[in-house]
Amino acid sequence: MLVFEGSRTMSTIAGQRHDAVAETVANIRAIEADKGVTRETLEDIKAAIAGLAKRTELFPRAVFSLPGGEPRNRLYRISEDPDNRFALYLNSAKPGTRTPPHNHTTWAVIAGVDGEEHQKIYARTDDGATQGKGTVEVAREFTVTPGAAIAFMPDDIHSIQVQGAQPILHLHMYGKGLEQLTERVAYDREAGTYAVFPAHPNIMDDPGEG
Repeated sequence: MLVFEGSRTMSTIAGQRHDAVAETVANIRAIEADKGVTRETLEDIKAAIAGLAKRTELFPRAVFSLPGGEPRNRLYRISEDPDNRFALYLNSAKPGTRTPPHNHTTWAVIAGVDGEEHQKIYARTDDGATQGKGTVEVAREFTVTPGAAIAFMPDDIHSIQVQGAQPILHLHMYGKGLEQLTERVAYDREAGTYAVFPAHPNIMDDPGEG
């Protein structure tokens, strides 16, 4: 197949990924515009991201490599609108990677391409009256496996752990890009406190063919 620069229709894996991602994100934009942001809406968005995650040939591990040291994972920016909305990342993470309980302040969907990413979803148990103080407890758990997905509203709280011996490749999509989420917070369960959760320090653009 010939390469047409205008349409971005290509025979390469990078070109196929570009086209599949563009179609998926356009679908998600339309869903949000039509229905707003509700748990019902997120079920439709989750299905769209899960469908993309099942296209495992588009996300070769040789291209989306693991980091050499710390942090234990690397986020590849697959797509983001010019206004920083509808940001899609591929999380390439080593076993043992984990996050503290945190919110997003925007909607989010995680879908499995390869490997298992264990999720704990929390309920806040304090009254929120004291700035910087907050307690959470585990409400349920879910493991994101290849082709499976989970969705979060802006105020939902979750943590991630890559269990077992296999690294993961998982799609993470947010209503706004991570660098824009300046008010999301992470909880210290032992101390009963929370603080600003900064953007991930290891975000790279899609490397194309690598």
